[in-house]
Amino acid sequence: MTSESLKPRVVSRSRMTRASLPRWLLALGILVLAVLPSSLGAPVLSHPDGTGISARVGVHAPVATLPATAAPRPAANVTSQFNPPCHKVATTICVSIQFPGETNIVPAANEFVAGVEPNASQSIALVVKSYQPLNYTGNLHNTSASPLALNVTGVLWNGDPYYSVYDNSVWHAGTNSWWQGPLTGINNKSYPYWYVVNFSARAANGPNFFAGMAITWWIYINENNSFKHTIIESPRFHFTYSGGWPYSPYPASPEYAGPSSVTQDLNLTVTPRFPNWNDTVSVTINTTQADVLSNATIGLAYMDLHEYLTNGAVALASTVNFPVTVNAASFGVVTTTAKIPAAFAQISGATVSVAIVVQDVPGDQLVSPAINYTIGSNGSFASGVFSDDIALSTNPSAIGAGAGSVTVNPGGIVNVTIESRNSGTAIYSAEILYSFDYPALNEHAAGAIPLTRISSVYFVASLPPLPLGSVVNFSVYAWDFGQHLERSPGLGYVTPTFAQYVPIVPGNLSFFYVFVYDNGSHSWVSGARVQITGPNGFFNSLGNTTLGVAYPNATRTPFVPLLVPANASYTITVTDPWFVPPGSHSTTPVNTTIVALHSMTQRSTLSQDLNTLIVLEGASVLFYLNATPPAPTVSPSVQSGIPSSVVPATAALGFLGVTIALAFIGPWWIQIRRRRKEEEKRVTL
Repeated sequence: MTSESLKPRVVSRSRMTRASLPRWLLALGILVLAVLPSSLGAPVLSHPDGTGISARVGVHAPVATLPATAAPRPAANVTSQFNPPCHKVATTICVSIQFPGETNIVPAANEFVAGVEPNASQSIALVVKSYQPLNYTGNLHNTSASPLALNVTGVLWNGDPYYSVYDNSVWHAGTNSWWQGPLTGINNKSYPYWYVVNFSARAANGPNFFAGMAITWWIYINENNSFKHTIIESPRFHFTYSGGWPYSPYPASPEYAGPSSVTQDLNLTVTPRFPNWNDTVSVTINTTQADVLSNATIGLAYMDLHEYLTNGAVALASTVNFPVTVNAASFGVVTTTAKIPAAFAQISGATVSVAIVVQDVPGDQLVSPAINYTIGSNGSFASGVFSDDIALSTNPSAIGAGAGSVTVNPGGIVNVTIESRNSGTAIYSAEILYSFDYPALNEHAAGAIPLTRISSVYFVASLPPLPLGSVVNFSVYAWDFGQHLERSPGLGYVTPTFAQYVPIVPGNLSFFYVFVYDNGSHSWVSGARVQITGPNGFFNSLGNTTLGVAYPNATRTPFVPLLVPANASYTITVTDPWFVPPGSHSTTPVNTTIVALHSMTQRSTLSQDLNTLIVLEGASVLFYLNATPPAPTVSPSVQSGIPSSVVPATAALGFLGVTIALAFIGPWWIQIRRRRKEEEKRVTL
């Protein structure tokens, strides 16, 4: 080794390559770089300003900004930082709230009533600001000789005076010191002298103010100029504490609204307003927008019920409570509903009288005027024409408009409502008669759905969710109490086919159908449970068949199709509650496994025994239960590719052709067995 080789060698960055370094040195360097960041802490470098900055060697890390902490409530000597509008009470004196976040009960300039309602449990600090000092040597902090005082009178929600000038009960402060100040640190040339007076929420013996209380307040100033006293009083200002009903039925209350106070504080809804025999009547109480502004809620409610016969005798009397819960924060409810039981609707012509009592959370009570109604005698359909006597509506609404080809999404529910157009004509019963067609299987079914009675004039029902490619037609039948029948015009809707719902299927996805047929009853099965699980258990679809149809669907959304990853294996398990194989005492699940390709054109028998036959026909997996050969007239046929809809069934699943479907069962079965042996032989070879 020469001395020249010991000299430091400078290599430019552009020329330094991996090949120019020994491999062991390169590996060592990589190891060091990998270990150092995780094993060494960040050294603290000294900043020129004396602060420590955490940074990696050779890296200038940005100085982190610390999160701002909440500012503490300002002390009395720093209130100069907050200068809200100050209402003049004299030429050189004004008053404002003291702290940010307080409910500002000081009215705007030239006004005397505050537009806000503070909480009675919250203290409010006011600052009296003056150009000249208001205190003097030897001044008192209370009594009429005090240089400064907050005077308050108050009237309760029910009109009773609580603090009054007439009985010398004007309120001044919650302590013996009616004012504090002057504050220090004030930088205000217009008002350099600041004094604090308080609406103290509580005293040692309890609260000073109450919800719904109407307050009048003013600032009292006793100026002492060389022992010459001058009394100054500000204008009277007003506000109301929140929590009480905004309107009061008591004449002495400043919020007096007379008999209309109930309807201004509450909304009452009675449904139905004209009940018939055996009707329950719902009564709902809601607070109003005025209640929102005053933070008034329902704390208790009940109704007194009396039913009178036509001769005036009382037939029935009861009290029904409204469900109301007052939580820990003392908030009640804004709406509540109770029902007048059907026992009060058993006598035609009887009159029911309802008196509703409602209290807010503090206990202010409202009593509604009597609500009276007469029990109807049910009547009969007047015209005999459905559309004249009964209003029918649906959701989606277009179906009710008579559109016969309205499209409803697969899995969508169609709600049907009927209502008698005459409140005195009751509907005795009603039902939906429907026909269901599934063109892909050449299947047709019919059924009836009873409408549920909400009241004597109001009935509802729902048509169930349906799979892709369904067609539904239905009519509503209704009877009155005279057993006169009226039928609605025909209505209908469809669900889209697969091609309509999913126009383009990406090349990495697939979709397939599952069909379940009961050879014992010769019908497609409704209500069979179908579970489809994917590779490694990451895919799990659950659903039930409708007229034998199921497919991968979105979680908790039956019949909404879900595309699955292509080129993966899926296990299909069918549990038919009516399939109990001979010798078994319980339902036996049947399962098979398929590979879902993007384009599914395969045709094969997946499994077969004495009780089941499972066949793959393109993108359709067919489960035949309870017998061997399938019924030839309703079996789905072969289809290729990703299905745009279920392709109509052929007679014998495409195994032997249409002509074999007309042969006897014996020859058909021999052909099946021979084909199976040929397939087994081919697989063996």
